[in-house]
Amino acid sequence: MKKIPRMILGCTLAAALALTACSRSDSGSSGSMSTNMGGSSSQTGQAGQNAAYRTGLGILTEASDQERAGKIDTIAAAVLLDAEGRVADVMLDEVEISVTGDSTGKVTMPTDNRTKRQKGDDYPLAAVSSLKKGWAEQADAFGNYLTGKTPDEVKKLATDDDGKPKDADLLSTCTIAVDGYRDAVVRACENAKAVGSARGDRAVLGVSVRNDTKELTADDDHDVTAQVDITVAALTLDADGRVTGAVADVAEPALTVGADGTVSAPEMVKTKVELGDSYGMRGASSLDKEWYEHSEGWCDYLKGKTRTEIAGIPDDGSDADLAALCTISVTELQKAALAAFAEE
Repeated sequence: MKKIPRMILGCTLAAALALTACSRSDSGSSGSMSTNMGGSSSQTGQAGQNAAYRTGLGILTEASDQERAGKIDTIAAAVLLDAEGRVADVMLDEVEISVTGDSTGKVTMPTDNRTKRQKGDDYPLAAVSSLKKGWAEQADAFGNYLTGKTPDEVKKLATDDDGKPKDADLLSTCTIAVDGYRDAVVRACENAKAVGSARGDRAVLGVSVRNDTKELTADDDHDVTAQVDITVAALTLDADGRVTGAVADVAEPALTVGADGTVSAPEMVKTKVELGDSYGMRGASSLDKEWYEHSEGWCDYLKGKTRTEIAGIPDDGSDADLAALCTISVTELQKAALAAFAEE
């Protein structure tokens, strides 16, 4: 059977978070607090410039099926845009999930759900690369190449039929297919919001993958839904390693496996943020909030915190300040945020 790719676009972002009055100066100087109501003109200009820096998260998932085999390939991009709307920083990652079925309906899923970046040398690209570079090296080289470009310039980046870049300068540092990464960066730019990021910050990306498939054998009465939950966090960090802005989302792609082992990929999957009010959580929420609003609360709570402080956040709802903003389970969101620090 011919392999049929289906594009699942998860355009992820959290809504804009309020900037604090204590935003640090772009120049790095602390300055002094004005005693008048309106503040100094320099502080006003500083706040405006910091507000112009935007953070975006883009998720692009491609699912495919071929008889008794299926694949989910999810690309995530964290982007920081400067005051002029140009790319100031990029981080990329990708996770590949393969699912197979046999004639008895037995379903096999991978036990290693690490992303390509998390696998490091365990992802064997360097050995076969003409550049002798691993995946992270080449993905970071691609991100560096995009720095300083506008979203439109990124969108127009030319690739060949295999998705590889045509630009000779880029090819000298990156020979992997980049068309999917390009598209994820473009989506992140489209989603970018002012969430507190500022000049001098760096963008980091964290991914946590959880296998939510409970039953692994299909029969005539029911199919197996082979689902993974992919939680992604895009953070911006200042020079002290504190979070200045954050956006987070969850994609829940799934493949269906029938009693004869046939694998079917879905036509489209929306992330929880993309589903918006249609996700249907508000009625069951004690805060009368939808999932994306709980995510905003979580991201807002992270601002100003270090990795150690985030690691110490209880995930049982006992933190009263967090519970006032977010009552959903933050276990995977916390893992994704900590993963972002691990990859900086």
